Amino acid sequence: MEMRHLLRNPKYSELWGKSYTKELGRLAQGVPGMKGTDTIVFIKYEDIPLDRRRHVMYGKTVISYRPEKEDPNRTRLTVGGNWIVYPGDVSTPMVEMMTVKMHLNSVISTKGARYCTIDIKDFYLNTPIERPEFMRMKITDLLPEFVALYKLNDIADQNGTVYMRIQKGMYGLPQTGILAQKLLEQRLNAHGY
Repeated sequence: MEMRHLLRNPKYSELWGKSYTKELGRLAQGVPGMKGTDTIVFIKYEDIPLDRRRHVMYGKTVISYRPEKEDPNRTRLTVGGNWIVYPGDVSTPMVEMMTVKMHLNSVISTKGARYCTIDIKDFYLNTPIERPEFMRMKITDLLPEFVALYKLNDIADQNGTVYMRIQKGMYGLPQTGILAQKLLEQRLNAHGY
């Protein structure tokens, strides 16, 4: 089922509605009890620069059930990145598999060695992007409580569409990977890594 089906189904609407609201709040300026990341800002259509209006992307919700997570009902709002016309480099350098194998082998082959990895929560989403992108969604695909909280009826166009300026990295943007890597390298290098 897609999110719109889950929200209309009385059996699932409350459970997935909370998950969806949490995701939207995390990307925007928050919801009661949770701080946002300012990744997206809701705007009027007129606030989109003229030269960017042809490339406004769609938003797509991706849902999954992850029983191993603290909150197993996961919702992610992604950008329809296949419509993006981005002028810069979007490739992220990768390390070869042989290098990874040698690295891991050196750790397990060294007596008393320790190894640590970390997951930097929301780092990807908090990476500023060099030029904003724009996305649209139908107001009917959003929860009424969220629409009321952000006063989206006041800025929706006559077709019931709301627009967002994306100002930080977001799932689906092809440039986010390289921008996040550059920012991480910059911050680690500043501390001698």
